[in-house]
Amino acid sequence: MPNSKNDRLDNFIASPHKALFVIAAPMIAGFGVHAMYSIVDSIFIGKLGTVALAAAGYISAIFFIVIAFTGGIATGVTATVAAAYGSRNENLLNKIASNGFSLSLITGLIVGILGLFFGKSIIPLLGAEGESVSLAWEYMFPLFAGMPLFFVSASIRSVINGEGDARTTMIILGIATLVNLVLDPLFIFYFDMGIGGAAYATVAAQLIAILGLVYAAFFKHKMSAKITFSNMIPDFKVLGRILKIGFPAAAGLLVMSIGMMMINKVLSEFGQPTVAGYVAGSKIDMFVSLPLMGIASAAMTLTGMFLGAKRYDLVKKIVIYSYSLAVVSAVILGTTVYLFSNMVVGLFVKDPVSLFVGRQYLGYELFAYPLMAFGMTSGRILQGLGYGMPSLVITVVRVLIVGVTGAYFSVYILKTDVTGVWLSFIAGGTASLFLSAWWIKRYIFSGENNLMKTVTK
Repeated sequence: MPNSKNDRLDNFIASPHKALFVIAAPMIAGFGVHAMYSIVDSIFIGKLGTVALAAAGYISAIFFIVIAFTGGIATGVTATVAAAYGSRNENLLNKIASNGFSLSLITGLIVGILGLFFGKSIIPLLGAEGESVSLAWEYMFPLFAGMPLFFVSASIRSVINGEGDARTTMIILGIATLVNLVLDPLFIFYFDMGIGGAAYATVAAQLIAILGLVYAAFFKHKMSAKITFSNMIPDFKVLGRILKIGFPAAAGLLVMSIGMMMINKVLSEFGQPTVAGYVAGSKIDMFVSLPLMGIASAAMTLTGMFLGAKRYDLVKKIVIYSYSLAVVSAVILGTTVYLFSNMVVGLFVKDPVSLFVGRQYLGYELFAYPLMAFGMTSGRILQGLGYGMPSLVITVVRVLIVGVTGAYFSVYILKTDVTGVWLSFIAGGTASLFLSAWWIKRYIFSGENNLMKTVTK
């Protein structure tokens, strides 16, 4: 690994505040591009009819589990790569990258095979019936046949991100997304492939992404780590470090999905217009949450790097700066969204009740967003330190123990109106605030010895 003054790590150490922007900005752009693709893809499928859109929805529920697995492994690889990169340990860096690659490839193959063998029998269990079953399978088959591509792509991206080069991965992801959007109408309508065409377009885009990542990593030398066959042989100590962070991260994503389904069930007590208003409001959440995700992810990478470099002073500095930037961003973005809530909610729903519920939800979220920013950033920082379970516990407490339980108690026991649900979100965020603060104080601000133990654990 280069040790010149131009080394990225040296630049990050010299300007830690600038480093946060350097990593966070392209990550935010990447998240935004992916969110845009998700919306446009649904629009194209929707043109095939409501049955086709419903069929895609059933598979999306399955695919979210896949996203949880890929996201979990990617988080584990990114955090461990960042620490190895910060310590300038080339051998460890190569082992983490190679083991992460083999873990992703094997997991992708297993998930793909399971989906192809059991997919047809799973689809009806999700509520699909009649024509939607065959359409759902038509959409599912290409996705799971190409499943290894999704995992391998995430693996290589996570290594490059862990080394602090989020710009390269953002550009490649953006190109792949544009390819997907161009291929969608061609495959679906021009080649008359129907809903399956949307899936084949997605798989083709993943192949383009992998080719771009391989070119950038191995030919343009955008990646310091070297993925070799010898290092792909499982090293259980390295795999343990990846999974110690990755497994709780995947579980956290599943918890959020379960929580969303349970909240929808509670809101259904107030009628479908209320559910529609909440769904519209939660879609607008993306405008606030995407920048926060970028800041939190950048904080994770820098925390790992500075910890590996044994610059404990910079670990503390980047933690404080990340919190301030995330919370201020949450307040500004949340206020902006609420001020224009009538217009933006109206993009998704027209029913007066739904409009009112969507605006009311965003009004209460003004108080929840800063709490979410603190909790999200804390979880990522703890992952950067190598601790995966605290992030999962924070998510479980915020979403299930306080959020969902509070919503059920408010609606079914206290018989409150829908505001009881919104207040439960704020209560969950408050609980995660105190829990996050306790863990951060324990591992970072209770003396330098704790950070030194973290490095050697």
